[in-house]
Amino acid sequence: MFSPLLLLVLAADPTPGLAVMDFAVEGAPPEIGAATSGLVAHELERLQLFRVTTAETTRVILGVERQRQLLGCDNCSGGSLGELTSFEYLVTGKLLRTGPAKEPKYNLMLTLMKVGSASPLSSVRVEAKGEEKLLQEVPPATLKLVGKLLEGRQGSMVVASSEVGAAVKIDDTQVGTTPLQARVPVAAGPHLLTVEKDGFSQVRKEVRVSADQVSDEFVRLVPSPDMAEQYEARAARFRALAWTATGLGVAGLAAFVTGTVVANQKYGDPQTVNTFAWHRKFVSEGIEADLGCDTSSSTTPLPCDHRGSAGALKAEIETFQTISWIGLAAAGAGAIGATVLFVVGDSPGRYEAYRQKTGVVSMSLTPAPGGVVLTGAF
Repeated sequence: MFSPLLLLVLAADPTPGLAVMDFAVEGAPPEIGAATSGLVAHELERLQLFRVTTAETTRVILGVERQRQLLGCDNCSGGSLGELTSFEYLVTGKLLRTGPAKEPKYNLMLTLMKVGSASPLSSVRVEAKGEEKLLQEVPPATLKLVGKLLEGRQGSMVVASSEVGAAVKIDDTQVGTTPLQARVPVAAGPHLLTVEKDGFSQVRKEVRVSADQVSDEFVRLVPSPDMAEQYEARAARFRALAWTATGLGVAGLAAFVTGTVVANQKYGDPQTVNTFAWHRKFVSEGIEADLGCDTSSSTTPLPCDHRGSAGALKAEIETFQTISWIGLAAAGAGAIGATVLFVVGDSPGRYEAYRQKTGVVSMSLTPAPGGVVLTGAF
């Protein structure tokens, strides 16, 4: 049973008083209940926002007071019940243990009440498998329990992460995903910030927010080895495609330049022998054949079929023009594709620092008195 004397605290201290009462325990050793209530009191004391006392502390004070009364000592040094006054708030708890002894399950209900009120201000339920997990869940549950007492003083939090799309939780309540586009209003005081994403180690940290201030938090998520390996394989494929597109663009540009140069050479001008423009000049003058063709291997004029040669050269020019246009299209497609793949695809070495390297041997020699020292890493 709980004693009403647990609601006493020193009146001289203006800080709100808060008493942590003994927890009711069902099916669990009393030591677990005592450890749980002690951990709750420790977390509340660490906040430095309340005057916290526990049932054990109160029992010690009452024991001293009883000894003073038995001794009839009114002027003895030490505290007395006359120096105590009522707490403003109290925390109660009920711990239930179920399941087999090898795999116990714990259910803890924490309740915050204002003295003199029959309705609780807040309550938090904790479910855990095993004692270790239970004790891990008590601190964040304690922060959540007293959150309502801090709502009068407001601050805000800005959260960024090294990863996009990571879930952001404040006091186990999700407030969005990274990158958060706005400040998150929170009560002044400590809060539990959790950032998590599939394939990455969860980050949990306590953030203390001051009234009317902005707490700017950046969280770097560390990928799991499997996730880092999968990411690098995927990024490497994107990078290979990007370089392939770059090669296609370069080849297309070369085809465009080559096709354009050759087509222009074959088209020529009326003064250059054996070009399309030269043969067309004769055809336009009504001369379809004559002895005006020369070669580098003969000084004797050769017969020329100006119309036939002009037709053949026109076909060749159109072919090279087609090649040049196809090359230009390929160059444009390659450039666009490479740009998109380089921008969209991530760097394959992004998580290189997080990957565990095996089979790497490094050796070094360090000068030392009388010789050298050989050191190595394997």
